[in-house]
Amino acid sequence: MKPNAQLMPMISVDSVDQARAFYVDKLGFSHLMGMLGKDGQLDFCTVVLGGAKVMLNRPQEEMPGTGPTTTKRPVEIYLEVEDVEEFHNQVKKRGVKIIDPLTLQWWGDRTFKIMDPFGYQTWFYQTVGEVKPPKGAKIV
Repeated sequence: MKPNAQLMPMISVDSVDQARAFYVDKLGFSHLMGMLGKDGQLDFCTVVLGGAKVMLNRPQEEMPGTGPTTTKRPVEIYLEVEDVEEFHNQVKKRGVKIIDPLTLQWWGDRTFKIMDPFGYQTWFYQTVGEVKPPKGAKIV
């Protein structure tokens, strides 16, 4: 019997309040739960889109690489949505910059990609076709 598992990335940011506003107001996530620190700012919060959860947390000690940036972080999120084209249109209407347009990938997913204010890139996808590897590629 395989265990039922879910994955929730934990993203460290200087301002959970700012990150939460982006995920909720711009991407349409819902706020599930958060906790305020002694300074009145969020120490962490969990946001949800469909069944996907992302925890945004503020490091307790100073940590390089947690501030706002236009530089890509080494971790990306790949998040399935029910209707990627409709979701793309909603996100675009909310003023989110699309960094990779809607594209049919060789692995059968239709995708687009955004970057949050802290440099974390999120791919949104919907599986729409079969895997068709590039000529000469060896899939294992």
